Amino acid sequence: MTKRVEEAKAALDAASAACASALKHDCERSEGSGAQERRNDERLEKLRDAEYDAKRELEAAERDQQRQEAASQEQQKNGNDNGTDGKSD
Repeated sequence: MTKRVEEAKAALDAASAACASALKHDCERSEGSGAQERRNDERLEKLRDAEYDAKRELEAAERDQQRQEAASQEQQKNGNDNGTDGKSD
C-alpha cells in the first residue's frame, strides 16, 4: 500500500468516526432553538461532506496505485519479452 493510500484511508477513518460521533450525539441531545438546529445541521452536513471527500480521495489514491502497479508489471513484461529481466546493470 502506498503512503498516499494509507493517508487517505486514515483520513476516511477519522472522518467516518467524527461523523458517526456527531450523529450519535445528535440523536441523544434534546431539541434546541431554530438557530441551534440550523447550526447543528450545518455542522453535520460539513462532517458528511468531509467524509464524502475523504472517500473520493481514497478511491483516487487506490486507482493511481493500481495504475502504477499495472505500468510496473507492463515494464517488467516488456523487459522479459526483450530477453532481459527488466533490471539495469
